[in-house]
Amino acid sequence: MTVSVTWWKQAAKHWLAPVAVLVVVGGCGGETPTTTALPSVPVKPEPLPETSAVQAPPIGLTPLPSAEEVQQAAPGGRADPFAPLVGVEATDAQDPTTGLALTGVLLVGDQKRAIVTTPNGSGVICVGADGRCGADAPLLLPTGWSVLSIDVASGCIRFALNDEPQDLFCIA
Repeated sequence: MTVSVTWWKQAAKHWLAPVAVLVVVGGCGGETPTTTALPSVPVKPEPLPETSAVQAPPIGLTPLPSAEEVQQAAPGGRADPFAPLVGVEATDAQDPTTGLALTGVLLVGDQKRAIVTTPNGSGVICVGADGRCGADAPLLLPTGWSVLSIDVASGCIRFALNDEPQDLFCIA
């Protein structure tokens, strides 16, 4: 019996090892692995040929001008935008009694204001005894003059001289 036991041990060493390998390999391969596609490498588009003028799209839109075209169309402005225009007649109303020129009227919040030039300077005046819009505003009207009303819609102001109402003074 010793011969058969040794033979059994030798047979187990030689035959069972390859069978065990086959069983393990066969058990792991139950499902066929799926292939995953790798992301494709983006293809660089060929550069567009340079054109001298931008073509209008077929939908009827006109392309905007380039920055250079805009700058060439408006080469510059006036050195002093507040200086009087040369060669243009002033349309400001001028009062010969006060020497006041009325340039415009405007509404700032709820406060009506008039833009004037007087012998004392230029600035804004408001309705009140001396025409000043604030305590720290310069005094533009001559002594005794006050502003009774400013009509923004019509461009007119009404002065009073020593509390006596004067005619309407309007932008020409």
